[in-house]
Amino acid sequence: MRLAVFMPELLRHLFKKPATVDYPFKKLEVPKDFRGTPFLHPDICIACRACERDCPAEAIEITALSDVEKKFKMVIHNDRCIHCAQCVDSCPTNPVKAMEMDHLFEIADFDRHNLKKEWAFVRALPKKEPKPAAPAAGPAQP
Repeated sequence: MRLAVFMPELLRHLFKKPATVDYPFKKLEVPKDFRGTPFLHPDICIACRACERDCPAEAIEITALSDVEKKFKMVIHNDRCIHCAQCVDSCPTNPVKAMEMDHLFEIADFDRHNLKKEWAFVRALPKKEPKPAAPAAGPAQP
């Protein structure tokens, strides 16, 4: 092979900065729409179990600890989770969702049981919208 063919390409790359990042010493920002791992806001959760029902990987378990006190336990198995965010889309709480995706991507572990997240919480009562007042009855039209 001739060296003259590669010289222009070689010279062009000698004066460019590297295209890679010195990971893990320098970290990049994740994109805005990055789907990390799901987590729960227990003070907002109404324990409707829509996230458990709609999870395609069956990575969410919700069990009742006490029916009288309305205590529940949620377990998210991140070793099963496919990070599809279906649990966030299924959550009916508005305007703030009880389920949310974070931006963590370095969650690897040697033991899969360390990837499990658990929350024990008391069911939040759904906030009721005030009903609009009935219009006042006006004079009868003949």
